[in-house]
Amino acid sequence: MENGGRIDADPGQSEGGATHTSETIGEEVRERLGEMTPSERRVARALLETYPTAGLESLPQLAEGAGVTGPTVLRFVRKIGFEGYPDFQRSLRREVQARTEGLPSLYRTKGGTQADEVLRLSHEAFTTALDATLASSSLDRDLSDVVAVLCDPKRHLWFVGGRFSQLVASYLWLQMRFLRPGCALVGEAPERRRLDGLEIERRDVLCLFDYRRYQQDTVAVGAAAADRGAVVVVFTDPWLSPAVEHARHVLISHADSSSPFDSLLGAFALTEVIAAKAVVELGEAGRARVAEVDAFGDGFHEAVVAAPKVGGEGATV
Repeated sequence: MENGGRIDADPGQSEGGATHTSETIGEEVRERLGEMTPSERRVARALLETYPTAGLESLPQLAEGAGVTGPTVLRFVRKIGFEGYPDFQRSLRREVQARTEGLPSLYRTKGGTQADEVLRLSHEAFTTALDATLASSSLDRDLSDVVAVLCDPKRHLWFVGGRFSQLVASYLWLQMRFLRPGCALVGEAPERRRLDGLEIERRDVLCLFDYRRYQQDTVAVGAAAADRGAVVVVFTDPWLSPAVEHARHVLISHADSSSPFDSLLGAFALTEVIAAKAVVELGEAGRARVAEVDAFGDGFHEAVVAAPKVGGEGATV
């Protein structure tokens, strides 16, 4: 998404006729983990750890990587809506194409909307994206887990995104720093990004935003943070950023739009929900922090946004 590309596909029907309900296999697997047996969950973990590469291997290779038998893998793919392993792999290959689709080709498929249709189609697309983002059966639990670590006063918070998604990272950073101290924005320039990665410590929390097409230096920050013992929270799309491999928590937002550019509306919506939950979680401490910040007036608000921090481009408060 960091180049704005998207592709349309019907997630509800596999080529073999089996049905599945999510836009991608990765999202479907996460939605159905609670329905799986322990051995099927081992297949799910093996698939998600190196998604989508693991699923493009042969059935025996995936089974060996998960430490299960071939029939277990077959039960797994049927549980997530496919009639067999070939059907599963065909769908996964289409996802790989979607992950790498370039903006010029998307202009050819998505750039022909008539001017008088843009508002209606945008309304439909945004409604679909928000509904799909916020209707996940596991979202409330996932958000609660994320908010718990974000509101832990012993943890330092970091925020990073890509070419477009840095906007969402900055937005959540601004929201959280008014609710609690110890928040920092990882710099965008490559050299500042590397330096900031060295500042992330064990028990810190990194909120990482990465959408197709995925940005390698953003993923690298997540890998470095995980290696240093930090909790990595990845905000991504249904196609799943490679940064998911390093994540403790994953929050998925949908990106439907009426143009060749994916929408970040769902991603921004997740930050709004997180901020609302953080207000509840922090209680009196959050109220006192907001009152303290507000007491300094508008001049302080401007300084908070502009002030430099050691090791990066944002400010630490």
